[in-house]
Amino acid sequence: MRLSNRVIGITGGASGIGRACALAAAAEGADLALGDINADGLAETASAIEALGRRAVTRIVDVTTDDDQQALVELAVSELGSLDGWVGSAGTGSGQFALEQTRADWRRVMDVNVDAVFFGAQAAGRHMVTTGSGSIVTVASMYGQRAVKQRAAYCTSKASVVMLTQVLALELAEHGVRANALAPGYTDTPLFNAGKERDSVEMDRLIAHVPFKRLAVPEEIASAAIFLLSDEAGFVTGHVLTVDGGWVAHGPRE
Repeated sequence: MRLSNRVIGITGGASGIGRACALAAAAEGADLALGDINADGLAETASAIEALGRRAVTRIVDVTTDDDQQALVELAVSELGSLDGWVGSAGTGSGQFALEQTRADWRRVMDVNVDAVFFGAQAAGRHMVTTGSGSIVTVASMYGQRAVKQRAAYCTSKASVVMLTQVLALELAEHGVRANALAPGYTDTPLFNAGKERDSVEMDRLIAHVPFKRLAVPEEIASAAIFLLSDEAGFVTGHVLTVDGGWVAHGPRE
C-alpha cells in the first residue's frame, strides 16, 4: 500500500473531494486527522475510515480562524504519532459578476480559498521540516488556469493557490518536503451542486466543453491526490496536476 502507516491531515474532510481523499488514503494504509465545520459529516467519514481498519481523529475546524488548523496538526501528531501528508481541501465558491462583486463576498472567498490554504500548509509545513519529509497537497482548480465569467473571486483565489504552492515548493525542498496543487475540473460534489443551483447552470452547456462529456467523481480527484502524497511522486514538487477531463486543453469557450 502506498501510504502504509502514514498520517495524513485533511481539511474539508466531511464531504466531497476531502472525504474521497480521506477514504482513498485509508485504503492505501494511512491514518487520518480530519477537520471540517460539519460535525456529522466528520463522524461519518471517520466511521468509514475505521471500517477500513485505519484510525481517524477529528476536530471541528473553521479554516478562517487563526488556530484551528494548527490545532489539527497538533492533534495528528499527539494522537496518531506524526504528520506525513496534508491536503488543504476546504473551499468555497462565488458566482457574482465582477462589477457586482461585493467586498464581503470577495473577502469570504479569499479567506477560505487563499488565506486558509496558505496557513494550513504553513502549519503542516512547520512540522514537516522538523522531520525532514512530507507532502503538502493544495486544492486549486482548472478555474485557476482559465478565466471564466462570473468567477472573478473564485478564479483569482484558485490562481493564487497555484502560485503560493509553487513558492512553498521552492522554500521547502531543502527540507525534504514537497508541495503540489491539484486542479480539479467539474466534480460531482455538494459544493459544485450548490453552485449549480445558485447560478442556474445549464448542465448540457457546461459539459459540452469537457471532452469526456461528464463530471468527475470525487474518487477520481482523490486518486490524483494519493499519487502526490505517495513516494511515487517523490521527485514531483511545484507541480499543478489538472484532473479536468480535458477542459483546459479544450481551447476557447464562450
